Amino acid sequence: MLAHTLALLLTATAPKPVISVLYFENNSASPELDVMRKGLADMMVTDLVAWDGVTVVERNRLEAVLTELKLQQSKKLDAATAVKVGKLIGAQYTLTGSMALQANQLRLDARLTHVQTATTAATASTTGEKDRIFDLEQELVLKLTSAIDAKLTDAAARKKSKVPDFDALLAYSRAVDLSDQGKVDEAQAAMQALVSKSPTFLMARERKTELLAKLKEFEQRRKELTTDSVLQLGKLADEALAQAAKLDTLDEKAQRRYLQMRVIKGRFLIRVLKQSLTTRREHLRLPLKGREAQALGTMRAWVDNQRRFIDELERYTRQRTQVFNGVASPPSTSDALEPEVVEKVRDAHFGDVSIGDPLFPLLDFVLQGRADDGNGAFFVAPALGDLDPKEQKGAFELLDRQFEVELAAYRRDAARAREYPAIRLLDLEADALLRLDRDEDAIAALQKILDTFPSSSQAPRAESRIKRLLGAEHDHQRSRQERWAKALTTCDDMDIRVGMETLERKLRRFGLAALALQAAELEKACQPTPKNRSAFAYAYQHFALEAAAHEDCDASRGWWSKYTAVGGSVGDMLAWAKNQPWCEAPHQ
Repeated sequence: MLAHTLALLLTATAPKPVISVLYFENNSASPELDVMRKGLADMMVTDLVAWDGVTVVERNRLEAVLTELKLQQSKKLDAATAVKVGKLIGAQYTLTGSMALQANQLRLDARLTHVQTATTAATASTTGEKDRIFDLEQELVLKLTSAIDAKLTDAAARKKSKVPDFDALLAYSRAVDLSDQGKVDEAQAAMQALVSKSPTFLMARERKTELLAKLKEFEQRRKELTTDSVLQLGKLADEALAQAAKLDTLDEKAQRRYLQMRVIKGRFLIRVLKQSLTTRREHLRLPLKGREAQALGTMRAWVDNQRRFIDELERYTRQRTQVFNGVASPPSTSDALEPEVVEKVRDAHFGDVSIGDPLFPLLDFVLQGRADDGNGAFFVAPALGDLDPKEQKGAFELLDRQFEVELAAYRRDAARAREYPAIRLLDLEADALLRLDRDEDAIAALQKILDTFPSSSQAPRAESRIKRLLGAEHDHQRSRQERWAKALTTCDDMDIRVGMETLERKLRRFGLAALALQAAELEKACQPTPKNRSAFAYAYQHFALEAAAHEDCDASRGWWSKYTAVGGSVGDMLAWAKNQPWCEAPHQ
């Protein structure tokens, strides 16, 4: 009856049933063997992947669900809990079991449970010497796959789970458990030691490579976390900035220290902002799902800090500027921080916190989303100006006012050195306008550079940019935009593919809403045909990968479903999804 029931599920017309391997119970008298549950689960998953007729859920997905249910430390999962876990994972079957070790004898028992009916579909057991654990596990899988009529399609793949002996699997399990606890550096060191001792243990070798990549990512993230040094600097900055009302009465060095603390406060707020942003793409970061309000609040706090910085720096400059023989001598901006604070700045990776011009960073942040916490610049999308039209309008007005100030200074001093700030402002204005698809206004800003500073060394660059915008010179980005516009009229395969390269420009302005926007444009203009179906699949794959890269896994699975619906390769989907393990692909 069992074989007949499951055979019906495995016919050519039916989707492959999804099996989730849950952690085995440790029925031995040794609690230190509890971690073996994870190693056995990895072995079973690796082995079952080689069999046709089933889809196997990766162990990482199981660990995520157990963590969500606060069951990751549970030594035993009862039948009802196993069914609940299976439903959350999206599996039709759960594979549970137990291991018992007495002296040198190891017994493995397994049970296949139908999730919807909570009934047992198959059972199997095997016994032998503990160092034959690989053979015992293979026998167990063979019995279960025979019961569900699954055929072996990749014999070589089964060898990936070949463990040299019981102690090697125990060491592997301990390393995996360390990784699950977030102790990535310890896990990588433990797996490296295991591979050195057992170089033929392929499963450990592959996991070591994964852990090394994870460790590199972890090290990068560690520089971005709100560590003790970061928190201490935030507190020191708040204490110093509480003297805002007394700024004009402080001595010169104390004023410089105050202004540097304003810089540190800005670095601190950007580091806090990062905690609400995605991290997979270092240069482009979007608010995490569910943390949009926190991100917006921190963005506003940073802008408020920067505006205060602008006002306070102007007050300091007016008060401290001295005139000698008719020539103004600007005040010092040298470092005024104590050595212990400098050390904390270095530990926090805050970079250069000397007193600089706060205006350009403010305009760049509001209009384009460019941020810098001292550990590297990146773009936040959408920018604050995209989210709040008043902030955007205010930033453009501030830019225009500052340009008039710089222009007046240039005309007064007739010094070529005064060109640079004014041209820089116009360049920034042109970039911000282009981002908003206001091409004519951007051309006007660039033309102002030519009209006002015709002999400047920057004039040829402005002239070239205008020609590219007008189509008189080739521009890669503009060419892609034109190919996308053409795709919406021709629905041609290649135009659609090339046009997809415009997506990041939309992401910078609209965040992940850009995916739905670009898809809606395509789907309104075109329908999948035999000639362009692969281009539709390419577009949906692009959206799925982008959504996963910015940690919206629900959206990613939705795009993958659309990808397969237009004939996209399931194998390619699973291969791509494996490179983004934090987002599981939909089950087929």
